[in-house]
Amino acid sequence: MMLMNSMHPSIPFEDGSYRREFDAEVDCASQDELVVRGAFRDYRFDMFQVWRVKTPEYEVLEATAGDRSGFVDVHALANFGLIAGVRVGRGFTRWVLEKIGDRKGSHETLLFAIEMARVSQQVYQFPPDLENSFRSHSADLTDLARAAWLKDRAYMPDLANSCYTYRDSSRELFDTREVRCGFDGSITRPKPGDKSVFWRKKQLSIQELDTSNWRCHIAMQDSIHDISVEFELSSAGIVSNAESRGLRLPYHGICEDAQLRTAMLNGMVITPRFSKQLGETVGGQSGCTHLFDLTSDCLRLFV
Repeated sequence: MMLMNSMHPSIPFEDGSYRREFDAEVDCASQDELVVRGAFRDYRFDMFQVWRVKTPEYEVLEATAGDRSGFVDVHALANFGLIAGVRVGRGFTRWVLEKIGDRKGSHETLLFAIEMARVSQQVYQFPPDLENSFRSHSADLTDLARAAWLKDRAYMPDLANSCYTYRDSSRELFDTREVRCGFDGSITRPKPGDKSVFWRKKQLSIQELDTSNWRCHIAMQDSIHDISVEFELSSAGIVSNAESRGLRLPYHGICEDAQLRTAMLNGMVITPRFSKQLGETVGGQSGCTHLFDLTSDCLRLFV
C-alpha cells in the first residue's frame, strides 16, 4: 500500500508546473557520416551536444557537450567525449554513465544523450544497391510505401518486429489497405554537405492539478512525426484520461492502429517496473516505439 501512495515528482516544480524542451538537427557530413546537433533545457539547465555518427552502424565517432547554465558538473561535461566508440543500441545507457560518472547533472546529461541517440537513427543513408533492390516503378502510393517499408527493414534489421508497423505480419496490410508515407523519400538519400536533413522538437510539460494529481503532456514534431500524448497521474500512481494524437506518421494507414492502444493506460497503477507495463500496452510488437518513449519520458520525472 505504501508504494501506491508514495508517487511524487522527482524534482521541484516552479509554480506547480514543469517544462522541458529538446531540439535537434542532423546534417549529412559524408556518405556514411552524420552530424547531430542538439539542445536540451528546463528551468535548471541549458545544455547542448554535438555528435559525429558513422552509419549504418550508428557508432558515435566524436561527441562534445556543454551547459550554459552551470548546472552540470564540469567533470561530467569534460568526460562526455569519452563516449566515443559506443553504438546506439543495447548497452548505450550503461556506457554513457560509466564515462561521465555519477556527478551533479549526470542524469540529465544521460537523458539528453538518449534523445540524441534516438534522433541519430532517424536518418538512413541507403547505399545505391539497396535503393535499387527495392525501387518501385509504380506510381501507386501504397506500392511506394511498401517499397519504403521493405528498405527500412533491410537497412536496419532491428526494426523487424520492434513495433506494430514493422512487425512481420504488417506486410499483409499493404495488400488490404491504402497506405502512404508520411515523409519525403529524400530523407534516405541525403547528399554530403546537406544541412538539416532531419529535425526534431519535443516539449514536455507537467501541471499540478492539486497536491496529489498531475496532468502530463508531451509532444514530438519532426520530419516524419507529429505525435502527442496526454494523461493524468495521481499520487497513488493511477493513470487516467490518457489519449494520444498522431497527425503525421511514418506509414499512414498502419501506424494509426497502434495509437488506439493509448486508452489501455487508463486505470493502470504505475509501479517502479513501468517500462515493462508500458511495453505490454503502448509499446512492443503491438504498439508504437514513440508512444512508449514519450510516456516513459514523463513517468521518469516521478518517484
